[in-house]
Amino acid sequence: MSSSLPRARKSFTRVRFTGRTPHLTFTTCEPAMLAKLQTFSLLGIDAVPVEVEVDVSPGALPKTILVGLPEAAVKESQHRIDRAIANSGFLRPNDRVVINLAPAELAKSAASFDLPITLGILAGSGQLQSELLEQYAVVGELSLEGTTRPVKGALSMAMATAKQRGLRGLILPAENAAEAAVVEQIEVIPVTSLTQAVGYLSGVVDIAPVPSRVGELFDELGRYDDDFADVRGQEMAKRAVVVAAAGSHNLLMIGPPGSGKTMLAKRVPTILPSLTASESIETTRIYSSLGKLTPGQPLLARRPFRSPHHTISEAGLVGGGNPPAPGEISQAHNGVLFLDELPEFNRRTLEVMRQPLEDGTVTISRAMNSTTFPAEIMLVAALNPCPCGYKNDPRRDCNCSIPQPELDVPWQDLGSPAAHQGGNYSQLLADNNSEFLFPTASFHRSNVGALERRAA
Repeated sequence: MSSSLPRARKSFTRVRFTGRTPHLTFTTCEPAMLAKLQTFSLLGIDAVPVEVEVDVSPGALPKTILVGLPEAAVKESQHRIDRAIANSGFLRPNDRVVINLAPAELAKSAASFDLPITLGILAGSGQLQSELLEQYAVVGELSLEGTTRPVKGALSMAMATAKQRGLRGLILPAENAAEAAVVEQIEVIPVTSLTQAVGYLSGVVDIAPVPSRVGELFDELGRYDDDFADVRGQEMAKRAVVVAAAGSHNLLMIGPPGSGKTMLAKRVPTILPSLTASESIETTRIYSSLGKLTPGQPLLARRPFRSPHHTISEAGLVGGGNPPAPGEISQAHNGVLFLDELPEFNRRTLEVMRQPLEDGTVTISRAMNSTTFPAEIMLVAALNPCPCGYKNDPRRDCNCSIPQPELDVPWQDLGSPAAHQGGNYSQLLADNNSEFLFPTASFHRSNVGALERRAA
């Protein structure tokens, strides 16, 4: 992999400092012919290596040709790149420029190719010469003024960089640096602009790699806002929740409105065992690929809790689209998926959960390829005992015009895939009793651990 071949003659670099950011300008010279850089394309939640080849042909008619199965977002990058080059103080080559994204059969659909393509054009036109291009992968989106913008899937790209031979690190936007730094085996170089990236590769600007803070992140982000102690009364229901959490069993709660079904469900993650490092990274990759990581939270240290509305589509629940993206089931991976008002969900939508609950994965097949997403979840559902919601409620009488039968076998009656997976059933009644002592989530988590050890 070569950064620039062949080189006709050396170019001269002029550096002018304005404030804290160096401004680089280059004298015109006879351009080099070919530049190669390493980058990545996101396919599902996995990062696939892509080689960017830029060929600048002097003397030909000025034209830019982009090949390698680029999608609309990549094709439109030519206009962003042109203005980013000009507004950063560099010269847009007035030659024939051919940009190839290899492998050609892989569709490229993200704006993360802006920065590597731009650096390739500068290297191919002789405005940038650096041996570091062979040692670092580059990803990043550019604005018209040449500043970088965050990209999706930075963690997966950092993991792919660690697996690539000959790569020393990853150059990417500063907003993604903390996320990528979770991977300790590589150097993560944050850049805020095209000028800064060129300055680092040219050896003019020194940028320290971002250190990994995995242990600190777990301490900072591993605390839950809710606590199991917030639930007063409902001792039978709380015991059922603890038993279900100990074995990651599915759980169905039936009770009138206001009996605490949703409140209990939201606190199930707080009594589950803490996320391990591998579980945290796997879950973070899903949210990173969707661009849903909260700013300042580069790593998910708490078990996710997802509660989709009952109008959700099949694709929204299990994933879909083109290219395929994770759905609510995968976003609840290593956590809890809560389906409130279960009878209101479309029956067919519930049926598509059968394979994910059996296998712990979601496979979405298309004509050209198939993508697999992880889906190890604990399913928690809730419903009212009758249409009006007040059957067996000691506070109010049932107002249903048609007498409602007893719901003795809820999973089978609902036809839910969870019926075939087994689950716990807990009936909640309106409970006005309160306690003097409320065990915290850590207390219940210890009970969960004790039940797991007893089962083992």
